[in-house]
Amino acid sequence: MEAVADHVDKVLSVKPVREAPSGRSRSWTPKNIDRAVLIGGRVLLIFAILALWQIADGRFLPDFVISSPTHVAARLVHDLQRRTIWNDILVTAEELVMGYTLGAVIGVVLGLLLGLNRIVRGIFEPVLSAVNAIPKVALAPLFLIAMGLGPASKVAIAAMMVALLMFYNTLGGVLMAPRPLVDVLRVMGAGRGVILRKVLLPFLSTYIIAGLKSSVPLAIVGVIVGEFIGADAGIGFYIRQATSLFDAAGLFSGVFILIVMTLIGNGLVQLLESRLLRWRR
Repeated sequence: MEAVADHVDKVLSVKPVREAPSGRSRSWTPKNIDRAVLIGGRVLLIFAILALWQIADGRFLPDFVISSPTHVAARLVHDLQRRTIWNDILVTAEELVMGYTLGAVIGVVLGLLLGLNRIVRGIFEPVLSAVNAIPKVALAPLFLIAMGLGPASKVAIAAMMVALLMFYNTLGGVLMAPRPLVDVLRVMGAGRGVILRKVLLPFLSTYIIAGLKSSVPLAIVGVIVGEFIGADAGIGFYIRQATSLFDAAGLFSGVFILIVMTLIGNGLVQLLESRLLRWRR
């Protein structure tokens, strides 16, 4: 038996032989060609939209309605040279980070508590479902009345929107956890802490990351809605001012800044995903 085991170990320890690189360039592999076609198609689509936008300005729609890409670019460059726009960006970014972080933590904790306790879930889930059914934008004035026009109300609106999404993602992951593995660990005497650390959290990481990705635009919507309704600083306040003055170039300049903030947020979440979900490889 020992000889057989040694033979099996030797077979399993043999490393696969790597093929020598051929003279053919790797840049022309089908995967890279598909990627190049995909990137090229996206670039062409963006240029086509910008070209149609430029043509439509002043010909099919008045300039104060849609402006034009050249005017928006010039306005964006001009805005970024002013100190006030950077103050607005900083205010919105702070509200976004605080609301997003607070909402994610609350949502994950509630999802774990309700997912692991059937009685607590039966009590609180109908209430949370009723709150989730209410349009979140309709609750924004309530937060502004209760917390004032400062950053706290915007943080609360964003946190509410993120928390509900993270709660349902986490709860769904807990309910879909591999029960046979959990039962085996319980039979072996493992406590809730061990089960949570060794089984649930690794299993839930996919659900949590998916919720974090979807929560970035929701958090931005919550902050901007709050700034639309009542604020004296922020990108939402800047866009509201541009809209009241029929300044389409300023409006699209603010929208472009929000798009960049969204892309940065998604990039940070993807970086977190690459670190946390490294075990899946």
